[in-house]
Parts: sequence; structure tokens; C-alpha cells
Amino acid sequence: MAYALERSDPDMAAAVRRIASEEIAGALSRLAEPDLSEAKRIHGLRKHVKRLRGLIRLVRPNFSGYKAENAAFRDAARGISGLRDAEVLRGTLETLADGAPDGAKTAIDHLRAALARDQAQLQETAGDDGLADFAQAMREAQDRVADWDLQGNGFDLLEDGLSDTWKAARKLQRKARRDADAEQIHEWRKKVKDHWYQATILSPIWPEMMAPHVDAADHLGEWLGDHHDLAVFIDRLAVEEGLDADDRATLEALAAKRQKKLERKARHLATRLLAEDEAALVGRWRVWWQQWQQD
Repeated sequence: MAYALERSDPDMAAAVRRIASEEIAGALSRLAEPDLSEAKRIHGLRKHVKRLRGLIRLVRPNFSGYKAENAAFRDAARGISGLRDAEVLRGTLETLADGAPDGAKTAIDHLRAALARDQAQLQETAGDDGLADFAQAMREAQDRVADWDLQGNGFDLLEDGLSDTWKAARKLQRKARRDADAEQIHEWRKKVKDHWYQATILSPIWPEMMAPHVDAADHLGEWLGDHHDLAVFIDRLAVEEGLDADDRATLEALAAKRQKKLERKARHLATRLLAEDEAALVGRWRVWWQQWQQD
């Protein structure tokens, strides 16, 4: 299963339907795996949904069913998102704990126990029902894929979506440069991740040139994602009972310090990755795609 174009695809629309069908099948297969931990299962299922949404955003301007399908995939993921979010909070805490001063140990231990209780409660109340609803949504989506109405031939099917995503990512980069608000960075991250999915799909058109681009987009998206996770962590601290003001301030300072480091790394990489405008990027990739077709 490849989240990418293949030479055996009859046309671009067929490639989109094949990739979607494979991602849905992968999600259903993961649901049936008996030996996966709950955390790994949820993480894998959400990855499949994110790939599906990244795929349909690539063809959004030429896909009449986009709104309905995007809503269906979004709602399916929402039913299991609480379990994943709880795991992310715990992971964020452990990352901060690695570099925390000795004086923060009591606060970290307290929050670690509180997050473990939250996760256990979520698993008890939403785990099985959420997974059952997710499975049903995936089966229904699989039945619809063959009837997706995709307009456009060849690269034309993808060009508008690719251009729109890249343009939006560059615009949000400029906004984030002026104002490093957590919500602003989160919106930027979503467009960068969308582009990463799109570039991954197109990576076979010239693997040697596309691979560094895909890797850079992946790193940028991950750093911006970690920044958002830290913002969620800070919000969680604000409502945690049992932490005194000094302990809360210590953990907030640790999270804010890491956010600033991630912002610096992201800005440095984004300056290079997002240097050209959408016309230049799309025009170049169209030429590469045409040559790939001729080869």
C-alpha cells in the first residue's frame, strides 16, 4: 500500500480513489489487529484519517463531494480524538520532564497521576463505542469511494488544490512571523501538514528531488504540531487542581521555553521551504509530472 501515485494507475482520478480505498482498508485492518496497544491503535487510526483528509484537500476544487466526505472523516476521527489527546498530553509532560529542574519533580508527579486518571476514565467511557462508530464510518466511506465525482484530467485534477494549500501556507507563515500566537501557529501547521501529504502523494514524479522537500515539510509540520501540543498542555495546567501557583508557573515556563525553541527552528526551515510562490512550485512540479508520464 503506497500513499503515492503509481505508474499502474489508469488516470489521476483512479489514483485518488485507489489511495483513498487503501487508507480506509488500512484503518479497518488496524481495528482488527489483536495485539496493538490502545494508544498505538488510536494513533494509527488518526493517521489514516489525516491522510484521507489530506488527499481530498488536494482535489478539493475539483471534487463536488468534498464537503460531505471531509465532514464524514472529521466526525469519525472526533469520536476517538479524546483518547489520542490524552496520550499526547502525557507524552508532552514526559518530554518536559526530561529537562526539568529538580524542584519541578513534585509538580510533574502530581500532573502525571492526574493525566493517567483522565486517560483511564476516557478509555472506560468512550473507548469501545468510539471505535465501533469509527469502524462503521469507515465501512460506509469505502462504499462511496468508487462513486466520487472527480473533475479534471491528469495534473489538472490536482493543480488547484496544490496551489491553494501552498499559497495558504505561505500566507500563514507571514502572519506567524508577525504574531507567534498559538492559534495562529496551529492554523499554519494544518496547512503545512496538508502540503506534506500532497507532496508525499506526488513524490514519485522525481523521487530524488521530492524526498528532501517531503522531509522538510514533515519536520516543519512536526515542530509546529509540537508547539500546539505545548499550548494544549499549558491550557490543561490552568485547570488542574492541586498545583500551587509556583509549581504551575514552573511547568508553564518549561513549556513556553520549548515553544520558543520550536518557533525558531520552524521559522528558519520555513524561510527555505516556502521561499517560492505557488505558481513557481506548481509549474515546476507539473513539468516533473509530465516527464514522469513520458518516462
